[in-house]
Amino acid sequence: MLSKQIGLGKAILGANLRSPTLPYKVTFVATYHCNFRCEMCNIWQKKSVDEMTPDEVEQFFSRYPQFRWVHLTGGELFMRRDLDDLVAAIQRSCRSLYLLNFPTTGWFGDKTLQLVERTLERGVGRLMVTISMDGPKALHEEMRGLPGSWDKAIETYRRLRGIKRQNFQTVIGMTLMEKNATKVDETIAAIQSVIPDFTRKELHLNIGHESGHYFANLGYGGVAPHHAKVIEAVNRHRQINGASVHPVHFLEDRYQALIPNYYETGKSPLPCSALSSSCFIDAYWNLFACSIWDAKVGNLRESQFDLQALWNSDRRRQLRQDVVEEHCSHCWTPCEAYPTILGNLGKAALSATPLVKKSPVTVNS
Repeated sequence: MLSKQIGLGKAILGANLRSPTLPYKVTFVATYHCNFRCEMCNIWQKKSVDEMTPDEVEQFFSRYPQFRWVHLTGGELFMRRDLDDLVAAIQRSCRSLYLLNFPTTGWFGDKTLQLVERTLERGVGRLMVTISMDGPKALHEEMRGLPGSWDKAIETYRRLRGIKRQNFQTVIGMTLMEKNATKVDETIAAIQSVIPDFTRKELHLNIGHESGHYFANLGYGGVAPHHAKVIEAVNRHRQINGASVHPVHFLEDRYQALIPNYYETGKSPLPCSALSSSCFIDAYWNLFACSIWDAKVGNLRESQFDLQALWNSDRRRQLRQDVVEEHCSHCWTPCEAYPTILGNLGKAALSATPLVKKSPVTVNS
């Protein structure tokens, strides 16, 4: 696994020096099925059919095993009965894989624990699981549209924390929007009422976005007009957490530090890595630059899973040039921001808002 970790480091270094031949990171949508009814996301309304199969996944990654980082997502992944087969196919065939991460609602606690344990048993460089949470119980369930979802999320997270492996990490992920931008401290307090030793560093904050081809939430009013509240919450979070050399905390801090730049300009604060070191593949094998921009490169299933051909196509080259020239939809989601930060390490360190002295807190940090 050390060689794969070194390989990821080389891929990141290479992305800082030149455009890679093929991407090292993919956001991979395994399903659009979801049992939640979230008000800020309409993925659950999609009538998803003919989604990718484990055999197709193995065929694809066997042919293109250069991916060091696979971000698996949905929908709710555990709506797939064959999810373990799909993950196993990635692990068998993606020989360069170092980091595998995925989010989940936490609704399927037993299945989540079983998948994590089996994935670790099969061997992986690093596995990260994010439990999505939008606020204290009442607010979370209002936004998620499913009674009982907060209790299940917190119980699944509590159980995942009990897995003590050096190559495994679990966190709570909170996407800030109109309804919950001022509820970060209340969310931490609510979690600590169940998990007393929960710390602020276990809560990862990101910002809401609209997407036509992925979230299907264009026009959702809770995303855009509340920048001041989001910035205040993020700045407070950063100040209390302080600086850290831990890779995950460093990435999160750089991401959050550049949120004000994104809100001010409406553009990525750093030269975006989409269709260079990263890409997005949906449940039907459509290849996109990212989760936000709806410009499609092509369909991998229709092209016999020939990523190289699509990557060398005029269409991909033109869309990549559009990204470089800032003619895309623009975003600052972690899926795209993290590889972008890693591809611009010097600029990321110099252009972000510096930390200031910690302010008093009312909850444990």
